[in-house]
Order: sequence, then C-alpha cells, then structure tokens
Amino acid sequence: MTTQPQPAFSSTYVPEQGTADLSPLLLSNGGKWILTPTGAGIERAFKFKGFKKCWEFMNQIAPECVKQKHHPEWSNVYNTTYIRWTTHSPPGLSEKDVLMARFCDERARECGEVEGEGKGETGGVGKELVDRVASEGGDCCVPKGTSKV
Repeated sequence: MTTQPQPAFSSTYVPEQGTADLSPLLLSNGGKWILTPTGAGIERAFKFKGFKKCWEFMNQIAPECVKQKHHPEWSNVYNTTYIRWTTHSPPGLSEKDVLMARFCDERARECGEVEGEGKGETGGVGKELVDRVASEGGDCCVPKGTSKV
C-alpha cells in the first residue's frame, strides 16, 4: 500500500481553506487532479480529439495566466497537454493554483476534452517533459538580479 502525499500549502494559504478548496479537484474525491509526490502541487493530463482542440485549450489558459500573474509547468504532445500547478514563492500549493486548476477544468469541458482520458494520468511523455523543463528552467519566479530569502 502506497501512502498518498498530503497537500503542502504555501504560507499564504490557510490550510483549512486550502483543504476545502482543493478537495473536490482531487481524483480521490471524484475530481481529475492528483497531488505531486511532495504535495506542493497538483497535476493532470488533458486529452482532446486532435491537436487543434488541444491548442485551442492552451490558448484559452494562457491569457488567464497573464491576468492572474501565475503560470503552469506544462507540456504539449499532439492532442495532450500535461499541466502542473505549484507556487514557487512562497513554495507550496496556493489559492491561485486551485483557482487555475478549476479554470482549466472548465475550459477543457468547453474545448471537448475526451472524457475518461488522462484522468489521474501520472506518467508519459507530457509529465516527463514538464519534469525536465521544471528542473532545467531554473527559478522562474524570482526576478533576475535578486535572490530568494
């Protein structure tokens, strides 16, 4: 029996509120998202009928990311987009991660996500790309010329 990670909320997110907000999104509660192994993020795959619909989905997410000043770690391979939401500063799950995960679910429905596909998917090329880019990309959330405290 494997132990499921517990959510690791950022210092700006009250754990009780975070738990209430996050719970309906999780696969274990009927949602489609899973916690990352550290519990500091949530992730899932979104699968569509083809590349065009998948790209349409990503094009709808991007402007909201700009509006919220929050970006995902994501990858795209043909008809699948893999998205991970986590907050780098302060580290952990934040209210924006939950808000954006909910937004992604809504847009995916509108774009015709292939139901039953990608639900709880934790492996594959999309996740491998996200993992690699996240580790090689450096700290995207600290302005150049400053350091984390």
